[in-house]
Amino acid sequence: MLFVGASWGANLPVTKVMLGYFDLLPMAAVRTAAATAALAVLLWLVEGRKALRIGLPLGRFLALGFLMGGFFAVYAFGIYLSNPITAAAVGIAGPLVSAATVWLMTRQAFDPGFGVALCLTVTGGLILASGSLLGREATFRGGEIIVLLSSAIWTVYSLKAQAWFDRASQLHRAYVASLSALGWLILIAGVLVALGRSRQPFSVDDGWVWTQLLATAVLASGLGGYYWNVGASRLGVPIASLWVNLVPFFAVLWAVAYGFMPNAYQIVGGLVALSGVVYMQARKLRTPIRA
Repeated sequence: MLFVGASWGANLPVTKVMLGYFDLLPMAAVRTAAATAALAVLLWLVEGRKALRIGLPLGRFLALGFLMGGFFAVYAFGIYLSNPITAAAVGIAGPLVSAATVWLMTRQAFDPGFGVALCLTVTGGLILASGSLLGREATFRGGEIIVLLSSAIWTVYSLKAQAWFDRASQLHRAYVASLSALGWLILIAGVLVALGRSRQPFSVDDGWVWTQLLATAVLASGLGGYYWNVGASRLGVPIASLWVNLVPFFAVLWAVAYGFMPNAYQIVGGLVALSGVVYMQARKLRTPIRA
């Protein structure tokens, strides 16, 4: 989950920059193509060529990709329409949305200590966001609600990625979902380009832009999605979602490479959010495994 936080944290600033060069859905299709190719190569090396077979009924295969591709598109669309300051503040409620979605779908009780951990991570997120909110115009543009909707879509995907497979590895599940999502995104992006509603992505000839796009595609969309499956399968989706509040903290750390220095709010907020996931992790490690 630390890798997920770090890779998705890098994805935030890069996605905002890439939307200045690419249209949304063609960009999502290119990213997903790179992520799927990386997962396919890794799966082939680790488990062999037979592991590349789908092994899911067609309906579930299409639905799983629709959920993953829908998340990519909805999240990027929400970021595009949002004020980045208010998007960061509203995004703090992501774990709450995930927890509510899990409860609505499963009616399962949460692990002991989850409420304390949730309060800590949300508090840390509020402190982190307050450093950007104070002294700035925090206008609400509507895209912030779309960002929260993407959290619900990703939670449904996470639950189905665990429930719809039998004994498949988490790497295979991530590959199958990415492959299906790629089909959906290519279909929709192709229609938009053909109708003249979107630009085709290969008109961009800046090598540095492509390097950043493909690197974050492999690390965030590909390996990040795989490691998310691993974390969600071991911790449960509600607890794994707590780690998502570390994404803005990692995004700040990545921004240091571009010359940005974090302020005290961002450092303290990140540490408080981290204390929530450490607290929950410590409780799980102290809990004996029942046969």
